[in-house]
Amino acid sequence: MIWGQIVWGAFLAGILGLNFHRAWRWEHSPEKHVSFAEKYGKETFIMVPPTDFFWILLALLIWFVFRDGFLDGLVRYAALAMGELLLLSVYYVLMLILMPFLRNRFSARACAVLWLVPVFVFWQGYVLVKVLPLTYQTIYLPRHVLLIIATIWLAGFLAVGGYYLISHMFFRNLILKHSTKEPNEETWEILKREQEAMDYRKPIGLLRADVSAPFSMGQTNKSRCMVLPNRHYTPEELSMIFNHELHHLQRCDVDTKAFLCLCNAFCWFNPLVWIATRKAAEDLERSCDEIVTEKMTETERRSYATLLLDSAAPGHGFTTCLSAEASTLHYRLKSIMDPQRHRLGIPVLMAALFCCVISFGHVSLSDEKGSFTSLFLTPDVKIQAIYDKQYTTGLKWDEEVLRKELDKINLEHIAEQRNPVVENAQIIFRLSGIRTVYLLEKHVVIRDFYHYNNVSIECYLVKSAIDWNALNACITR
Repeated sequence: MIWGQIVWGAFLAGILGLNFHRAWRWEHSPEKHVSFAEKYGKETFIMVPPTDFFWILLALLIWFVFRDGFLDGLVRYAALAMGELLLLSVYYVLMLILMPFLRNRFSARACAVLWLVPVFVFWQGYVLVKVLPLTYQTIYLPRHVLLIIATIWLAGFLAVGGYYLISHMFFRNLILKHSTKEPNEETWEILKREQEAMDYRKPIGLLRADVSAPFSMGQTNKSRCMVLPNRHYTPEELSMIFNHELHHLQRCDVDTKAFLCLCNAFCWFNPLVWIATRKAAEDLERSCDEIVTEKMTETERRSYATLLLDSAAPGHGFTTCLSAEASTLHYRLKSIMDPQRHRLGIPVLMAALFCCVISFGHVSLSDEKGSFTSLFLTPDVKIQAIYDKQYTTGLKWDEEVLRKELDKINLEHIAEQRNPVVENAQIIFRLSGIRTVYLLEKHVVIRDFYHYNNVSIECYLVKSAIDWNALNACITR
């Protein structure tokens, strides 16, 4: 099964590399080859919009609850979500450590996309569960404790996520209420010219409001708009502002900002994730600076840097602001005024995604533990048949002695759903009722057969050494 995970990781890494290369070529090609699907202008997000993460989580929760019932579905979902949460936390901590090194060697666009790698893993989370090998390490939490932890986490998630959503809606409504449509036709012409140069023709509103810095917001044709402060800008400054913000819109960075807020809500208890999402927002801005200034002269770069300094202001809600707070500008200004040639960074992106995929799911939650006998051989359950790995029939056994040997095997239930291979089972037990138990070297797999050939599969990790000689001695031909 590990090969399935490796193959899937290599496949996703290849798709990521191909998508990044195509997006880069589109943004840097002087001629846009417009196909039917791109007649309204191509968006250059990588693979999937980052906000799909939220809908994936919601869809999985609904599916687990619908399929397994409320409590069992919630436990399944909590186990999968905590595995993703652990990966997200570890990945962002590593990015905090490695990013200073990566920024000096690879393009700002690659650094910005690196922060989004977890969304590509979560996008395939349920598929990964199907190809994952059975885990070799579990963290045991009694079911009632797991449900309490899941409830506390969910409350924090809803509180933080609700705060972000409500504050964004309040800010957006405030801006729309107190803004006016841009009255200057020349400004509209400059925006139209920059859109044509980028071949980004999706509808964009242009507003004036009492704000400190230009920004963009909205994710649909009806809500997408740019907001300019009530101050005079030269045509050159407007061109730089529009160029910067259009690249944000073309890359769906408003979605990315929402995703970063979702990461904060998802890992609300981890301050390092909050720091990492701030760094990620910086790299989003720097990646737009990179493409806007790559063909500028030194004088034009100075004008652009001055514009950023004059516009420094904190961002609000799910928006892409031209210039963030002054405390975060040092890093961006240094990159603008001292440009260096960096590698594109496709191999780094592919390696990051591949490592995330093959690291996923090796530690699982356990919500139940006990001996083989206590879990499966209750007093009302009888062993009806036993088979060896060659499926030999007619085997006999001393049930009392066998139960004592099986009672020495300690197990922990793997709360996540897995798709185990049972061909290597050493001993197979057919129990009274609908249950078949496969005893492997490190795992026990349970199959419950229902009507219409429906099958329920549960997996347990063996936590103690199995005395195979003693077990086989209890079974005779």
